[in-house]
Amino acid sequence: MKRLKADLHTHTADDPFDSIAYSAETLIDAAADAGVEVLAITCHEFNAYSAHLSHYARGRGVLLIPGMEKFISGKHVLILNPHEEHLRAHTFEDLRTVGRLGAVFVAPHPYYPSPNSLLGELERNIDLFDAIEWSSLYVRMLNPNRRAAGVARAHRLPLLGTSDTHVLPYEDTTFSWIEAEPAIEGIVEAILAGRVTVETQPKKSSKAARSAFGAVRGMVYEAMRA
Repeated sequence: MKRLKADLHTHTADDPFDSIAYSAETLIDAAADAGVEVLAITCHEFNAYSAHLSHYARGRGVLLIPGMEKFISGKHVLILNPHEEHLRAHTFEDLRTVGRLGAVFVAPHPYYPSPNSLLGELERNIDLFDAIEWSSLYVRMLNPNRRAAGVARAHRLPLLGTSDTHVLPYEDTTFSWIEAEPAIEGIVEAILAGRVTVETQPKKSSKAARSAFGAVRGMVYEAMRA
């Protein structure tokens, strides 16, 4: 078992609901240069994982994890190692019916001021979630992750630190250390077992503004495509 640096929420030009300029290969290179050893590309409604990208990532010393950010009742749900059946889920009840099927369900940016954040749906559907995200997009005086951390503690769920990258250059101000075997199944098992530690620091204001711009641009593009 190894202690692996992981970022399990990122987006690339493959995303059908976002306008992103850089390729998956470019992101993999940038993450590898930052020492990331486990990476998930989690496009909206699309699993970008492929044999080609997995091989490319492996050549850079990175384990690529399948993933996507799914629209469930209009809210974002992060699914790591998704099954094709998850693509057919559109409501929380659909997701319950399909079940995990070897996947991990994560609540991304649950209390951020966005129409696609879970907000009250998180605790109403807490039985569905295996982890809660601590997102990199915050500054010292404004941090919506604090409420998410409180819910995670109350329900004994692990926090998962992610970059939620939408723009480059890549920043690793927030990521996770995962104690796991370096394999997809090993990462899934480690998250379910709670062997995750978040390492994080607030963004500088200028970098937070750039990240926020990317996120807002994505929301606008997403609304146009919906």
